[in-house]
Amino acid sequence: MSKLTVIQKITRPFRRAILRVFPSCKEIVHLISASLDRPLTMREKFLMKMHLLACKPCVRYLDQSKFLSQAVKQMSEKEKDSLLSGSLSDESRERIKNSLKSLVMVFY
Repeated sequence: MSKLTVIQKITRPFRRAILRVFPSCKEIVHLISASLDRPLTMREKFLMKMHLLACKPCVRYLDQSKFLSQAVKQMSEKEKDSLLSGSLSDESRERIKNSLKSLVMVFY
């Protein structure tokens, strides 16, 4: 087991208490997503900030979500349309077909 720093020893019980009392990561993920689309209520902001004080993975998720949101905002409409169209290139279709055929051969 690794040695804990003095700060980690002091803050660990605080972080654990916060995570027991405040909403779970699953609930905070919903708040993070909502915060990208609309202003949060005071209660939602408080709950999210308290959770983020104690949970580094959720902080990373928030940072990544903000980054992706900003990246999409900078894309042109044409880039967004091609990304969301769900169409594959002919080369990709062929590669998938060949992979599926080879899998079918293995099972027979």
